Amino acid sequence: MATASPVKTIVTPKWNENLTKPVEADMIGTPDPISNLRPVKYYIPANETEEEKEWRESCIKVDAFNHDFWHRNNLMFTQAKEEYERNLTDKGEQVTAEAMSVFYKDFLDKAYDRQMEYNRAWWKLNTAQLYPGLKAAIRSFKKKRGEVTTATGFWDKSFES
Repeated sequence: MATASPVKTIVTPKWNENLTKPVEADMIGTPDPISNLRPVKYYIPANETEEEKEWRESCIKVDAFNHDFWHRNNLMFTQAKEEYERNLTDKGEQVTAEAMSVFYKDFLDKAYDRQMEYNRAWWKLNTAQLYPGLKAAIRSFKKKRGEVTTATGFWDKSFES
């Protein structure tokens, strides 16, 4: 005699149930309509160390820098594109892919210096994140192994004392 296998039911949680529970990870939102970047809400643990806080704050700083640049850049692009299209239609010309390619090249040529300045600043900010990130990773590793102490370390000591 064959026995019936138990039927497994899949329970799908409701979205609002998931959002009311505490979150223990960073949350990434939907893309900003202008900058097209996804905002990140960084999780702050109750026992966040100074190293973790420094790392999180440096991430927030870089995110804000990126958002500000791309927000401004995309607004300038949209305004310039609308003006270019309006000029074409005022002259009785059609807005074609070929006509727009002229606009895109012109916009990129004019934006070159601004874009290079952004790239240099972005690389500086990201390079500056290496040390706080390394410190936070080491502290996190030690925390998991139970080696974290609150004693003053070598780098925390004042050389004047």
